[in-house]
Order: sequence, then structure tokens, then C-alpha cells
Amino acid sequence: MSNNIHKLLLKKNRKNIATYHLIKDNGMISLRAKRSGDLVAHLAKVVAGQQLSTRAADSIWQKIEGLRREKNCSLEHLFSRNPARVLRSSGLSGNKIKAISGMVEAFGSGQLSKDTLFRKNYDELVGSITSLWGFGKWSADMIAMSFFAHKDVWPEGDLAIRKGIEKLAGGKPETRKAILEASAPYRSYLARHIWTGFNRGII
Repeated sequence: MSNNIHKLLLKKNRKNIATYHLIKDNGMISLRAKRSGDLVAHLAKVVAGQQLSTRAADSIWQKIEGLRREKNCSLEHLFSRNPARVLRSSGLSGNKIKAISGMVEAFGSGQLSKDTLFRKNYDELVGSITSLWGFGKWSADMIAMSFFAHKDVWPEGDLAIRKGIEKLAGGKPETRKAILEASAPYRSYLARHIWTGFNRGII
């Protein structure tokens, strides 16, 4: 499936040389749903990394994992049984602690469940995630792509994505529109190619 999508994206983006070469140089990119993964931890990690560099986000998450190991407990227990002052030692802000704690409570009470969320379409999934305090559209898009593997997500709220598409389009709105139309219904893959391009220093 991923190979077919890769070939289709190359074919449909031939008219935009920059996008075509980005996709070709990056090679095939896959999206895989994490049906056996830990959704609560994934959501917590996304919130912890909001508006931070990858390096800073990784540092905070390592401290959270260190706290969890120190207390020999699950992530759910860590955020539901410990005062904010303990959790702040990881570098999390008060608002992020509130967001993660509320999310943990929502899953613990049965308000949300991984199985139910897997049955939702993109719009329904975004609605469910953004109903949680502290989870906005950016967080929902990251989860939709990285955990649920929705194929046609365009994370407009991501700064790197906005910069990347502008560079590919040469700053021309009509070219930007053409790239996005050509890449539908697989815009998640285009987003991944842009992130990969930044990481490789080719955008």
C-alpha cells in the first residue's frame, strides 16, 4: 500500500519539481496504526512536546519516565496520584500537567477508549480529542497521523509544515493549492515528507 501511495504522489506532483524531488529523495514513507500501542502515553507525550523543540520535548519525556520508574508506577498512576509540584520537577508546566491529568481521567472513567477512537473517522476523532482540556487541533492532528495512521491529515497548525509548503510552492498561493490538491487524499504523507526534508536539511 505505501509503495503504491509513493508512486501515486510522485506521479501527481510531477508538475511541481520541488515537491517531486522531495518525495523522490526521501523515498517511501509508511504510516502504521498502533493498535497495540499505549494511546494514553502517546497523548501525554504529544502534550508534553507542545511548542517545544524535539530536543527539549525528549528531555522532558525522559524525566517523566524517570519519575515513573522512581515511583514504580504506571503513567496513569503517576498523573492521578501525585501533586503537581512533584510532576513539575520533570519540566512540565502547570497547564500541561492539567491537560495530561484530565486526559488520564477521561480514559480511566471510560469517557474515551482506544477501541472507540479507532472506529471514528478523522473529523470525529479530532472532535473527541479536542474535547479534552488542553488538546487543540495541532495535538489532534499529530495523534491522527502518528497513532491512528489517518492518511489525509494536513496539520496546518504546525510551523514546520507551513514553512515547508511555502518553500515548495515558492511562496505562490496558487502553487501551494495545487500541491495540496495533487497530494490528496494522502496529505499525511506529504506532511511526513516535509518533516523528513527538514530533518535531512534538504528543505
